[in-house]
Amino acid sequence: MPIAVRVHLEFLAASMLAAGLPICGCPASSNDFQARCNQAKNKGIDFLAANQQETGGFPSQWWRTTDPVEKRMVATPFTVSQVLYSLTFCADNPTAGAVSKRAVNYLLAQMEPPGVLRYFGKTGLVSLDVDDTAMAWAALKRTGHPIAREALEAVRASRNKEGLFNTWIGDPSTWTRVDSREIDAVVNLNALLIFGSTHESFGDVCNYLLTQADGEAFRRGTVYYSPMMFAYAFSRAYADGQVSCLQKAVPQIRDATVSLQQSDGGWGDDLETALGALTLLNLSDSSQSVQRGMQTVLARQTPDGGWALTPAYSGDSGRLRYGSRAMTSALCVEALAKYLKK
Repeated sequence: MPIAVRVHLEFLAASMLAAGLPICGCPASSNDFQARCNQAKNKGIDFLAANQQETGGFPSQWWRTTDPVEKRMVATPFTVSQVLYSLTFCADNPTAGAVSKRAVNYLLAQMEPPGVLRYFGKTGLVSLDVDDTAMAWAALKRTGHPIAREALEAVRASRNKEGLFNTWIGDPSTWTRVDSREIDAVVNLNALLIFGSTHESFGDVCNYLLTQADGEAFRRGTVYYSPMMFAYAFSRAYADGQVSCLQKAVPQIRDATVSLQQSDGGWGDDLETALGALTLLNLSDSSQSVQRGMQTVLARQTPDGGWALTPAYSGDSGRLRYGSRAMTSALCVEALAKYLKK
């Protein structure tokens, strides 16, 4: 065989292996692939440990869509909540336990009476909100902390006349420096996530979310979130939160997620790919879409063990983007952990 051809084939084989793809039509060993997933999960956890701050928080950034290069740091409990939530699926890793303990202390320190939070923590820049409060308690509940009854009451009371959860807590006349008063479907899903643990149902909220899923309105995204974040939040509330009233729309969410998968096995950037894989894992999808998604997650892990900084949500009517390598990496770790347990 000519040297040039042999070199080309060796390069092609190495590239396919790096992406987790089979060579010569022979599927890679299931045990080998699981071992790679476990190694990637542990490296991801080590990345999170290395990037956790002394406070227990994690670096997050924001930028304007008109100037995406100029990024600024922000401290927010929201990133910590997502990292903690994802690490609860990694109980077999002692490093995850140490990171989680510091994250728990951070969240508890950022809470204000009666157990609620703001996006920027105790700085008081914006009103207390349902999303940060719900995600913090969802994560804390999974670590063994019972959800404060008074916090549930505050979230329960933060609904509009149609019975849907507002983004912001309390009387609308008291909201300060909020960027939107519109109802966000993901915020409502995250609220249901914490009430699922108390077996409390909200018919109006479920009907609204089923309508969003059935009409595939979520493909346009929500006030703050992408379509894939809606799909993930839906699957999380249904599978992890046991919000059974969402069951009717499970086939639509599963089918839509499969249809949005791209030719490389991902769903876009690293975060969106983790969300797509997690949605299918949460909804017990048994197609090759999950395997392809996990191959892409593996292929995109960087040498330091993390994954890329990508937009996780927006603000100011879409003019701002927020993201964190820690959040992206935590969701990739969660996907790996759930894949290994399926």
